[in-house]
Amino acid sequence: CMVSREKLAFVVDATAAPIASIVPISSWVGFEISLIQAELDKILASDSDPDIKTTGFTVFLETIKYRYYCIYMLMLMPLLIASGRDFGPMLIAERRTKVYGRTDGGPGAALNAEGEVLKSNNTPSEDTPCKWWNMVFPIVMLVVYIFYLLAYTGDDGSGSQSFVDKMQNADAYSALLWGTMAAALTAVGFYLIQDKHMDRIIFFNVKGYISRAKRGFASLKNKFRRTPDQDENTEGEEEVHARVLMSYSEAMTSFLLGMEKIFGAIVVLTLAWASGAIMSAVGLGK
Repeated sequence: CMVSREKLAFVVDATAAPIASIVPISSWVGFEISLIQAELDKILASDSDPDIKTTGFTVFLETIKYRYYCIYMLMLMPLLIASGRDFGPMLIAERRTKVYGRTDGGPGAALNAEGEVLKSNNTPSEDTPCKWWNMVFPIVMLVVYIFYLLAYTGDDGSGSQSFVDKMQNADAYSALLWGTMAAALTAVGFYLIQDKHMDRIIFFNVKGYISRAKRGFASLKNKFRRTPDQDENTEGEEEVHARVLMSYSEAMTSFLLGMEKIFGAIVVLTLAWASGAIMSAVGLGK
């Protein structure tokens, strides 16, 4: 099933942005809650008993039912995908892809300095089997960790709180921060217990672990006595054995490459926060 770059970008953006705006476990919602809480603190400073909710998370939950764009867009996306109906520039882009077989990405393709299409440096190797659980499991654990930490940080120790009360009193920033880190480390551990061999995934490959340890010990023992020919033979033998799905070094490289992609957005946000603090300091926010 072929889809144009334009339509894929629209579907991804029009689905991800509304979800990020209404689901309490997103980092964007955490930022929203911090802004709401800052204004609530100003109100509480002048009125100790206001007739409104006093926690940012509670106010955010009250606003979800009024986020019409997010709700309507999440309703529209399944209809567009199921019907396959397109119109306007999107119809033209889809025809170029499906009818004329365009594969160059069109005017939306990202190009490097030489005019060539950019290639990702974070794609798995060709011998890595693509399994759905390697994407679903980290996402599920992310949701579990964040909800647990929301309940944990919102627990006042009385034992009489409901789950909703804990959510309303939770420290969303800490829950998102530590929940994301815990999910990332869990994902790395999940990949380390999987071995790949001939397009197959082997969980808890104990024989492979023992064999790998023996080969490593033998390599360390003989590394000063090897000739270049022996090294080449050993590398060829290594390809025959099962290998870990994602090694520790590969995981750290993936983290760094991911950080590189969001570094620009972090700089923009930091400068925006700095500008807001300067404006408030000189009195422009009054």
